[in-house]
Amino acid sequence: MWLKSDTTNWFLNLPKTAPWHGFHVDVQAARQWLKARSEQRWLLFDGDSYRFTVWFFALLAENRQPVMPQNNHSETLRLVSTVIDAELPPQLPQAVQSAELKPLSGRLITTLTLFTSGSSGEPQAIRKSARQLFNEVQTLESTFGETLRDAEVITTISHQHIYGLLFTVIWPVCAGRCLVAQRVEYLEQWQQYHQQANAYCIVSSPAHLERFDDLTHMQHHPTRLRAVFSSGGPLADQVPQRFIGAGLAAPFEIYGSTETGGIGWRQRSATTTAFRRFTNVEIGVNNEHCLQLRSPHLPDHTLFTTSDKVELISPDEFNVLGRADRIVKIAEKRVSLAELERFCEAHPWIDKAKSCQLYQPRTTLGLVLVLTAAGQQQLAQEGRLDMRRKIREHLQQRFDKVVLPRKFRYVDTLPCNASGKTTLAMLQQLFEAS
Repeated sequence: MWLKSDTTNWFLNLPKTAPWHGFHVDVQAARQWLKARSEQRWLLFDGDSYRFTVWFFALLAENRQPVMPQNNHSETLRLVSTVIDAELPPQLPQAVQSAELKPLSGRLITTLTLFTSGSSGEPQAIRKSARQLFNEVQTLESTFGETLRDAEVITTISHQHIYGLLFTVIWPVCAGRCLVAQRVEYLEQWQQYHQQANAYCIVSSPAHLERFDDLTHMQHHPTRLRAVFSSGGPLADQVPQRFIGAGLAAPFEIYGSTETGGIGWRQRSATTTAFRRFTNVEIGVNNEHCLQLRSPHLPDHTLFTTSDKVELISPDEFNVLGRADRIVKIAEKRVSLAELERFCEAHPWIDKAKSCQLYQPRTTLGLVLVLTAAGQQQLAQEGRLDMRRKIREHLQQRFDKVVLPRKFRYVDTLPCNASGKTTLAMLQQLFEAS
């Protein structure tokens, strides 16, 4: 590990060889640019992984606060605007090759801000310290470092959320592993890279791994693929089976959240399906069977209670049973159903909205709507397809396209039981094939 730390500071000992020397030069140029400015909280959103990584380490080294939204949609940026002081330029500052390179280091108490949906349903800013992130990097390296060794890193995911940030930005740099900048979007790209590559690992998600259904190319030179990582949601049972059937190791599934950091991992086999806690994470359950933990990936040693129900198999192993609140995951992205419903009801055509998770033929969202008079008129004039398109356009101001509801139902009143409550079963029944 190139990462070192004491009680107050972190240090990164980058070598003077390519490509790390050039990276260090670019980080120093970005640091010099920041030194001329007094703003503390900087919006950090960049689709280019190299520029993002340079700015990330420059901000931390200058004890500035990166603020990282998961997307750059107009409504998201409006929400983020209240917690930033300035935006970074679209290009990196010009590097000065002759300048003496300063050691890359910073304070462990420096914070950054990520965004996720809290249990209240409102967008929630999650502040994490450099100490938490570097503690987690040490955990990942001690758990998987021997498996990866000198592997390059390729990825299918964004670096704007905690999983991508750790696995494709911080951990590779701290451990001296090169990240291939071009993101893998299609199976053919992965197959082509596998034929040309030296040893590598792929950082991916359930949505991608479920689509990557032809692993025959991986059977040639199988030792090149050191590891496959997946996180962000449950991985369908057939995916590990597909890898094992192709003579490859099953993916490492990482369990955790933005708030908690990594909690545990599993690599499924015919006999093993449970998650194993990371060695420095203590786990337990409360009376409602919600997972509780103490971890160096948290801000302090206080007991943290999650919204996930689990079954403890042993002090080290557990099964995840599902969320106890109304935060669901669609294509590895967390969605607050309460927030989505409130955002719907802000539209002049919509009186009431209820959403639910549907599972056939794949996991998606269904949306049940009670329309206003204006909405009923629009539906009568333009039809269901046009109504659906315009409501999805409204939602896309706030939510990623991949999580938008795909199935719509229009009702005069919401179904309810004797207690006046609209149950999940009632909503899902509306979407059953008629």
